Amino acid sequence: MSNFARATAAVLAITIAAWPRAAAADFTSDLAAAMAPYYGALVASTVGDAESTQRNLVIFAVRWTRVAAGRATAPEPLATDPDWPAMVATIDRFIARAQELVRARNLHDAHREIEGVRLALLTMRARHGLQTLDDRLTEYHESMERVIARASLYNEIILADEDYAELSKDLAQAGGLWTRVEGQAGAVADDKDWTNAAVRGADARRELARLIAARDDAAIMRAAEMMKAAYLDLLLVLARATR
Repeated sequence: MSNFARATAAVLAITIAAWPRAAAADFTSDLAAAMAPYYGALVASTVGDAESTQRNLVIFAVRWTRVAAGRATAPEPLATDPDWPAMVATIDRFIARAQELVRARNLHDAHREIEGVRLALLTMRARHGLQTLDDRLTEYHESMERVIARASLYNEIILADEDYAELSKDLAQAGGLWTRVEGQAGAVADDKDWTNAAVRGADARRELARLIAARDDAAIMRAAEMMKAAYLDLLLVLARATR
């Protein structure tokens, strides 16, 4: 057995032993506890840290099992949704594929599988109007990635009028979605690291708006990267936050 596999097995054993088996199921608290290592895996896979990605995935997998088994304590629309079993199966597949890819050191594709987890959760909750902070961040992330993808075109082509127009539109959408994030943040907004990251994100969006108007392509790309860095710092807060 490799050192990597031994370390993963040790984390799994400790996590299972520490998880309170006799406690009454509480869907909300169980899901919040599961999302902390989820975000740990999400960020670690972004920055290329295989060991941290796998360690967090193992913990998330154990905690997700408890969430899936606690369906009866979920909000009524979720508890009775006929698509619940299919969603659980989908997330189980995302976890299994991500772990397989991490073991193969393919963190790029593993990250895509990990992203799929929160998209599945968002789809289920949005159908019933039960969006959470996690869902609002997912929506913001999707809009932010469109900004980053178009800004990165600078590496390959000269940006044209329609590119600046799309950048402005996507950036405005990201700003609007950030307002929804703030509306769902609750107590986590009091965390100084969250506050600092939120301020840096807002600064990056303002700077992007200025640079798009000035059509400064290289600076646009750098500001977009600053926007993403601030977002990743928000996720790091959630990776350690008790909500």
